[in-house]
Amino acid sequence: MRDLGRPYEGENFIDVYDTYYDSIYKYALMLLMNKQDAEDVTAETFVKAYTNFSRYDAGKASMRTWLTRICHNQAVNLMRSAAYAKRTDLPEEWQQADPNGDFTDQIMDSDIVMRLYVQLDPEDRELLNMRCVMELKFSEIAEIVHVPDCI
Repeated sequence: MRDLGRPYEGENFIDVYDTYYDSIYKYALMLLMNKQDAEDVTAETFVKAYTNFSRYDAGKASMRTWLTRICHNQAVNLMRSAAYAKRTDLPEEWQQADPNGDFTDQIMDSDIVMRLYVQLDPEDRELLNMRCVMELKFSEIAEIVHVPDCI
């Protein structure tokens, strides 16, 4: 077993990639709501992680927290770009709930969850993703978004 205060050895990066790829991709997809963007951000996340792998310190953050923070930064950079701000590529059926439908029928439909989800601000979506998709602890989320842990 390796010393938790030391960085991972280079040959173990493939294990990190295999272990965390799916969860990082799902996080990016739920945050960005676009498959291509999620794939790009996930790739950029792992390239950046690989480049800085020797500097990873398990004493400062778990591997999942570290990768999620990198993904968060990559996604925020993309969302702040002028080209991203001009896009409107969410599926039309997700952009608003059916005002004529019966609410009890809609709530049973997972599509309504997605319709409501995309109406959230990106920051709120991100927090929801970190907790529900990534299953991060509140303290890990606080560390990623630079908010003091109040819990």
